[in-house]
Amino acid sequence: MTRMPTAAPAHAPTLRQLNRATLTAASVAAAILVIAVIPAEYGRDPTGVGRLLGLTAMGEAKQFGGDAKASNPVFVPPADPASVPQPGRPEAVEQTKQVRIEIAPGKGREVKALMRKGDSIRYFWQTDGAEIRYELHGERIGAAEGEYSSYQKGSATGEHGNFTAPFDGTHGWYWKNRSDQPIAITVNASGAFESLEAKP
Repeated sequence: MTRMPTAAPAHAPTLRQLNRATLTAASVAAAILVIAVIPAEYGRDPTGVGRLLGLTAMGEAKQFGGDAKASNPVFVPPADPASVPQPGRPEAVEQTKQVRIEIAPGKGREVKALMRKGDSIRYFWQTDGAEIRYELHGERIGAAEGEYSSYQKGSATGEHGNFTAPFDGTHGWYWKNRSDQPIAITVNASGAFESLEAKP
């Protein structure tokens, strides 16, 4: 009768090995927390890796929450094929304009352009150096209170780009100053719009 070979009994890990494994697991968990979870959930990025991975923008959007316009905004789809120009409104003309505002600590302000569907602008805004939360959004003419379309949210010291109005209405930025110092913002826009002005 042939005896089958048996496996050698496994040795239990020593206390030192268990401590090392626990410390390694805790270090990996802490790294994941700092690199991924905090940027994605809270918009804070102490290492800079979260912004490279695109996680910080998610957290900033969550933190921005309902600061802009209304606590429970009603989303209005950007496309509006039935948009009809309002009688008596002046035609948008190619122009360049600059608006400068100051936002007190804990307050929010807007700069909006009145545009027709299809009008396009090139824009550039920047703060006096401080980072600030912002939302690029628009409202249809005659929209009910709290109805607006959100195009972009984030936190930055400035942004630039091109924007084409998806419907007749006002389009622009809302900034919220969550610091303890006033923040100045300068907005430059060039293109087809009827007006560009700061809102109270």
